[in-house]
Amino acid sequence: MENLGVAIHNVMNGLKNSKIPQDTQSQTRTSNPLCFGQTKNKAFEKCKATCPGPDKCPQGGALFYSPVRSVNELPYGPYSFECEIYRVWRKQIELERKVMDSVPKKFWDKSFLNFNAHSADLSFALEISKKYAHKRAWKSGANLVLLGKYGVGKTHLAASIIRQATSDGDNAILSTASSFANGDIKKIRERFKEIRGVDLVAIDDFSVETSHKMIAQEIFELINYRYESEMGMVITTNLSPNELKNSLGDRIFDRVQERTVMVEISDAESYRKRRRKGYVEWME
Repeated sequence: MENLGVAIHNVMNGLKNSKIPQDTQSQTRTSNPLCFGQTKNKAFEKCKATCPGPDKCPQGGALFYSPVRSVNELPYGPYSFECEIYRVWRKQIELERKVMDSVPKKFWDKSFLNFNAHSADLSFALEISKKYAHKRAWKSGANLVLLGKYGVGKTHLAASIIRQATSDGDNAILSTASSFANGDIKKIRERFKEIRGVDLVAIDDFSVETSHKMIAQEIFELINYRYESEMGMVITTNLSPNELKNSLGDRIFDRVQERTVMVEISDAESYRKRRRKGYVEWME
């Protein structure tokens, strides 16, 4: 991820210094004749033949063309446009930057593609999470609650949903319940106020802070606000459905349950235990 951070920094600087609005007329011709042509296609093909890669593009993704109306007329322009290869790469970098802003660092690389569904419950949880993400169910106020013991993949799925939401253009954020307790009362309340209007909010490991009365109350108010606004949420917890009901209280739980799919993962072993087996195989 360090290389990604460097790449993002370079691209952002390159875009700031070199990005030229599409099809705008330039005052001077490009210094690189290989990125210049009489048509967009010719300019693109000439530049593509010697392309060093979008991350090393000296033009910052800008290509130039200068059309000729007839044999006897001088070419007009030149005009600039963004290279398609560079545009696709830039979009991916921008997406990764948004994911980095939306998800805690340890989950930056989590996606549906690298989720290991090694049990029936995990396969079902993956299927439901994909449907929730691809259909953008939060837009209609629908919630998804993933229940299960620690280390079974709940956070991986929540981070994958946030990644998908971000790639689809929504503002989304994943926060652990414990992170809300950082700072004084004013900062905690400001934090909740900042996220309540985000398109999709995922609260990870809900049970950690339910014993903290203030944090629990703020979470209850967040749930209630998003219920009234018909904005969905994703919640992960190690509580059982009954324990979650007792923690939230009848009124909040009733509201959550109305628009929520609860997926319980009970047949999967913690990935930490599975990793440990690899470290102690030498004992056998």
